Amino acid sequence: MSTAQRRAREKAQRRREILDAARQEFFERGFHRPTVDDVAARAEVSKGTIYLYFESREEILAHLLLEGLDLLVEQMKAVCSPAPATTAEQAVRQLALAYLHFCQAHPSYFRLIMAFDRGRFEESISSELHQQVLSQSLQGLELLARTVKRGAEAGDFHVDDSWQAAGSVWAALNGVLVLMAHPLRQQLLRSDLETMFEATLDLVVRGLKDG
Repeated sequence: MSTAQRRAREKAQRRREILDAARQEFFERGFHRPTVDDVAARAEVSKGTIYLYFESREEILAHLLLEGLDLLVEQMKAVCSPAPATTAEQAVRQLALAYLHFCQAHPSYFRLIMAFDRGRFEESISSELHQQVLSQSLQGLELLARTVKRGAEAGDFHVDDSWQAAGSVWAALNGVLVLMAHPLRQQLLRSDLETMFEATLDLVVRGLKDG
């Protein structure tokens, strides 16, 4: 191994270690309280070392967000891989359940996605990094939109705009996930997350079919 290759490997390893420390810090303490100093202390490096790899705390969060989005898209693509054996309705349900399972298995990544949506990260990170986040965010919705379009072409769904319909499905299901995240709301609605999610999924699928 050449000196340049060894240095590149060491640099990649240090970057992973910083992200590992940042993930622990932000997931344990929330996304607003920790500072770059906190991440540096957790990673046992100097603050200056952090800035050799990341320009800001927002950039660190954006890279953690990309990790979460990669996991989500991977899970959604996995349920789409045997698509020819499924109807469009079955595929929509599988995609929706993949999203639910992602949120249950990776709640911290889901909270980060929600926090990123509400924040002003676009102004705090490079346009290139923001474009990466946007592109990865769109992949799941594109999978859903293609599935809805397949259902419309087969005559199973009655929608004029598959992209808008997919957005409506996403909005309804995402609303359930956010709403039911608080135990008090579950008490008020006399339901649990899985039951409410399934009921909402049934309603939106019925809407796709009825037009």
